[in-house]
Amino acid sequence: MVLVIGLNPAIDRILIVPNFVVGATLKAESVQTLAAGKAMNVAAVLRLLGVRVGYAGFVGKEEAVFFRKRLPDVECWMVEVDGRTRTDTTLIDPVGHTETHVREPGFAVQSEDIERFLDAFTGVIGGAELVVMSGSLPPGAPEGLYAELVGLCHARHIRTLLDTSGTPLAMGAAAGPSFLKPNTEELGELTGGNAGSETEVVLLAKTLLQGNTQAVAVTRGAEGAVLVDRGTAIGGNASVPNVVNTVGCGDAFVAGWVAKLVSGSPLTEQLSEALAAAGANAMTHGAGVIEPGNMDLMRDRVTISNVW
Repeated sequence: MVLVIGLNPAIDRILIVPNFVVGATLKAESVQTLAAGKAMNVAAVLRLLGVRVGYAGFVGKEEAVFFRKRLPDVECWMVEVDGRTRTDTTLIDPVGHTETHVREPGFAVQSEDIERFLDAFTGVIGGAELVVMSGSLPPGAPEGLYAELVGLCHARHIRTLLDTSGTPLAMGAAAGPSFLKPNTEELGELTGGNAGSETEVVLLAKTLLQGNTQAVAVTRGAEGAVLVDRGTAIGGNASVPNVVNTVGCGDAFVAGWVAKLVSGSPLTEQLSEALAAAGANAMTHGAGVIEPGNMDLMRDRVTISNVW
């Protein structure tokens, strides 16, 4: 089982608003509401890719049932907390090709909430071959919480993948997760270097291959991604025929990478599946929403090459 950890989930509201104008009264062409957040998106795509997945994390008490419905047939360990789960609203203008994002605040966790989560976490990780920690931390959580989770997994010889940002990323990376997935901005902050060209990205990513860290994937937006381990550095990109949404593409990337990672596939197949999943996500409104036909299409539109 791949266990995905979601400590700061969100409700995604996606409105399609053609010819969006600031300050005007507008009509939405369609509205979609999803239980989301980075970890939930990762888990949803993993499920679509046929990976046995579990999900654990926090959720506001009023939204717990709604979140469980996003992952049917998936075992979930959700710690319900006081307060509402945050809502992220995205206004997509398909005519002007713009996206406008509004982020609302959500619940804060208390020390007793964290203790309840840690009790649940230590009780379920024994059944996991890989633990994926994805997304930001909620208000009230210590910035070293991911680092603590990495340590708990290491003590049981369970591999970990970390995808977060800021101080939680810096502290988590120092704890030595098995795999890291920063974007170029996060890579620059983490290493203090200039993550510009593909070669520069690879050189900086390789500095993170210390201790228990076996591989680093760096997403580069429209320029694709690189994936490095201790012996290989490869880069790739995907030609997406119709981009309608960018929300959740990084999460889909993580899911595609993990799907091939746990199957023991070579590095080139890991990066190829990750890029295909990100591209398929970009073709559909909604984060972590992938059509099987689009996934098949995107697998044929990925190019991979050796960086050196």
